[in-house]
Amino acid sequence: MEPANLLFLFSDEHDPRYLGCSGHPFVRTPNLDRLEAGGTRFANAWTPSPICVPARAALATGRYVHDIGYWDNAIAYDGRVRGWGHRLQAEGMRVESIGKLHYRNGSDPTGFDRQQEPMHIMGGVGLIWAAVRDPMPDHADRSPLFDELGEGTSSYNRYDLRITELAIEWLEARAARPDGRPWMLFVGLVAPHMPFMVPRRYLDLYPPDRLPLPKLLPRDGYRRHPWIERYAKHWDHDASLGTDERRRLAIASYLGLITFLDENIGRVLAALERTGLARSTRVVYASDHGDNLGTRGLWNKCVPYRESTGIPMIVAGPGVPAGRVCRTNASLVDVYPTVLELL
Repeated sequence: MEPANLLFLFSDEHDPRYLGCSGHPFVRTPNLDRLEAGGTRFANAWTPSPICVPARAALATGRYVHDIGYWDNAIAYDGRVRGWGHRLQAEGMRVESIGKLHYRNGSDPTGFDRQQEPMHIMGGVGLIWAAVRDPMPDHADRSPLFDELGEGTSSYNRYDLRITELAIEWLEARAARPDGRPWMLFVGLVAPHMPFMVPRRYLDLYPPDRLPLPKLLPRDGYRRHPWIERYAKHWDHDASLGTDERRRLAIASYLGLITFLDENIGRVLAALERTGLARSTRVVYASDHGDNLGTRGLWNKCVPYRESTGIPMIVAGPGVPAGRVCRTNASLVDVYPTVLELL
């Protein structure tokens, strides 16, 4: 493929089965569906780790977690292992980011010329208290994940709206003042990551009382793997929901966040078209991992089931086959050679 610009749209915690183009019967993702129609969707794409920070380190470097040693949310990417950003910089490309990266901090040499409103791990230290331990502690910790749930506007919603506006402004500026340099822009959005809180107009699309409950529930006789059982009891997200009504509300909110995400992505893609940059820009959409969403009585990610390991991956733009579904196994680490094709 001929060299081109690259717009990388990256979400957080998006199970790929919740896309119209992947066959979901009612989730509304018209903009991602259009992106897929004009490009290639990888139907069997997987995360290198069902944990945010390691997955993003693997994405940045094109190498697996066991090879680079970024194991959990307390060991974030710091540029120690060179990644595609460094390669693109060495070739003279403009490499910038807007939004969530989840690296160690904004000053490490991680391959970006500029970071706008980056979200990194807290204090450069991250979630040491959430690290996996063997054996898991016997006591149960109360989960705070659903302290915010349902209708509302979270700080993450506001962050995504701001990142969307900045991405649109960035594209308009490149179109208005081209400097001849090819560019790569990474746009990091948070949705549909918890908290499962979303403005009413998105939540109204998914009435909770019409949604099925999660499958494979222990209360119905499903037996979890002993390690998973201990993990779940140590930090029981499902118990913090408490009722089936709240479980359905959590699912509805997640679906609402996916449509909220899709709308923001649509606004960025519309700006790409409006500015004329779409003719010279490839687009990649992916997420770092999925979400268990109540299956097996589990919420959030962190376990190696398909609910938390599957990821969406769509590539579109000049030179990319349109309307293609690739069923070969793919991973976030495979984005590295895709990016290097720009050189």
